[in-house]
Amino acid sequence: MEEHRVAAQTPSVDVDARSLPAIVLSAAAAIFVLREGAPLFVPIAVSVLLAYALEPFVAPLVRLRLPRIVAAALVYAALAFTLIATTQAARRQVTAFLADLPTTLASARGTNAAARDNGVGGVVERLQHAARDIEAVIAASSPPPEPGLSRVIPVKGRFALRDYVSNIGRGAAGLGVRLSIIVLLTFLLLVRGDLLKTKVIRLAGSWSNAKVTIDIIRAIDRQIERYLVARLVVSIIVGVATGLAVAFVGLEHAPVWGMIAGVLNVLPLVGPTIACALVAVAAFLQFHTLEPTLLAGGASVIVAVVEGNVITPWLMGRAGEINTVAVFLAVLVWGWMWDVWGLLLAVPITVAIKAAADHIDPLQPIGELLGR
Repeated sequence: MEEHRVAAQTPSVDVDARSLPAIVLSAAAAIFVLREGAPLFVPIAVSVLLAYALEPFVAPLVRLRLPRIVAAALVYAALAFTLIATTQAARRQVTAFLADLPTTLASARGTNAAARDNGVGGVVERLQHAARDIEAVIAASSPPPEPGLSRVIPVKGRFALRDYVSNIGRGAAGLGVRLSIIVLLTFLLLVRGDLLKTKVIRLAGSWSNAKVTIDIIRAIDRQIERYLVARLVVSIIVGVATGLAVAFVGLEHAPVWGMIAGVLNVLPLVGPTIACALVAVAAFLQFHTLEPTLLAGGASVIVAVVEGNVITPWLMGRAGEINTVAVFLAVLVWGWMWDVWGLLLAVPITVAIKAAADHIDPLQPIGELLGR
């Protein structure tokens, strides 16, 4: 009797099998369009994200009865001044690091040469010997070729400096055009963003649909603004903590490495890994031995682990963010579709999807799946 009552209370889900192929085809078409249309969609998505980031600075100026275009221009001017001042402040450290780099490389080569003269062998040489030993073991364990068969070694194409420089030039030109589009589109969104939202609300039609649309827009605004603030705080914490940690170990130009770690932290999962690897390489080039290299790399890894498992979950939880599994999958999917831009936009896009799904009844299971 009890089992019958539980079965009666369990909701049933009716799935129309005929609609599944259409859903799969629609999803595949959407993924194809997003991936192939990256040159179009990436500047739009980045511009929208930057407009959200700059809107808290424009809104107070508008409340002071300044025209919105004047407020946006003032924010742009202040942002340009801040970037120039930051660049000037960091240039001294970066210039010193680049000036010391040839000396550091020469010192590393001298250390390895001295170790070879003493019959000990440097760290790089020992790693090379280990790699050759591994290759010899693999070659000895592989079956011999059959009689009459010869090994074919592919011949690599000749390196063409002209083509390489031409490709770099085209890439730089394309990046410059894309950045120009982002700057202009962000300014237009700051100036006319409210008008676009009003038009979207009018297109909703009835009052009930318009109310849902307003709630969705407000939720997306709130969630993305909270995400941006939390991400800025996390990057500052990581930059300061990494700089102090590697300075304690004795790594030179600690502020530069802290700044690099803070900037790379903007890229979820991938950025901290790259930062830890760069710190370890810099420590190896400076100290030439494994112990201080492991110490410096371990210090940056500890900062990354604490950030990923304590600081970020706490701040993102207070900001109403998505769960860790959803972040990981979002980074994989959007990074595959849009490369580095996808890594940068993965979490904000997923946050917007969750905010919209929470206010649309058929999509609420998706919001529940993405939430914490």
